Amino acid sequence: MSRLTSDIVIVGGGIAGLSLAAAIGGRRSVVLVEAEDTFAFHTSSRSAQQMQPTYGPAEVRAITRASIELVQEIARASGTNILSPRPLLWCGFGDTSTTLAGLVEHIPGVSELSTEQALRMLPVLRPDILAFVGVDNNAHQVDVPALLAWYRAAAESSGATLLTGSPVVNAARSGASWTITAGRHTISAPVVVNASGAWADSVAAIFGQSAKGLQPYRRTVVIGDATGATVDPDWPMAGDTDDTFYFRADGAQILASPMEDVVTTPQDARPLRADVDTILARVNAATTLGLVESRAWTGLRTLSTDGIPVVGWGDDEHSFYWLAGQGGYGIQTSAAIARFVAAQLSGEVPELAEETIDAFRGLEASRF
Repeated sequence: MSRLTSDIVIVGGGIAGLSLAAAIGGRRSVVLVEAEDTFAFHTSSRSAQQMQPTYGPAEVRAITRASIELVQEIARASGTNILSPRPLLWCGFGDTSTTLAGLVEHIPGVSELSTEQALRMLPVLRPDILAFVGVDNNAHQVDVPALLAWYRAAAESSGATLLTGSPVVNAARSGASWTITAGRHTISAPVVVNASGAWADSVAAIFGQSAKGLQPYRRTVVIGDATGATVDPDWPMAGDTDDTFYFRADGAQILASPMEDVVTTPQDARPLRADVDTILARVNAATTLGLVESRAWTGLRTLSTDGIPVVGWGDDEHSFYWLAGQGGYGIQTSAAIARFVAAQLSGEVPELAEETIDAFRGLEASRF
């Protein structure tokens, strides 16, 4: 069994943990432990790969706007094409409970499109059931594997130790330090960051911390073939305003989700036939795609009781830090959250716009 010492132990090797390990750089020594044999095994590798500044609660939207700018900086510095513009169409179908006026008023960044304009952008929509369309022209598709690879490389180049196959099984506090058993490793560190996704409450219990009531929910994605149209890879993404489905081009295919929120337990989730059939039916009712399944996967969206991320110190001030409950917004918020948390853990002022700092104040005031 190896013995390691660091300033910070990060529990969880998804995008939350890897982005923090990258952001904290050489300011603090870091050991990151991941229970699975690969990083980003669960939710982080099963996303829709979008950064949408009009998606999610107000705090999430503000943090997303900051994250887009930060990822653009990463892309420029690394010479990697991580972000690609892909507008998001917010579509009201039939007797939707949402109105265009309400959408535009309450979600900054959404503007009105006429039916004709929407059909020019996405000609497979069925105009006879299309009540209205709003557009977010600032949304982007994300090359998630490239972003994860950058986070990992940046973390390793700064000296962070990244360990897979190392589930935390025991932790004890003695004086100013934790002693943690993770797989074959014993690690001593004064600060632990809980970035363990759907398992965050279970991990907290090992450290004697109060649970936050985090709940995993299933979310399925289907990759399908369009039998009724030729797919343009540059089509915008579309979602209905009642949050019952979304879809976008994925090369020559279509990526779609029924946006189901089904309570589950922390697990390696798998698609259910009923959920796959549901998304095919919903997309085909709203479009002329004639979508048929090619393959599918299911990830977990882990949400707090109020639906916003859990970011901040836990029961033990300055020894146990929560970085969980991203609720499906992890990809689009990772860069700004990592910068904020890295500054907090280093006793520094975050280099973020005041609007973004206010959003983080909202998270902390709500959760802690």
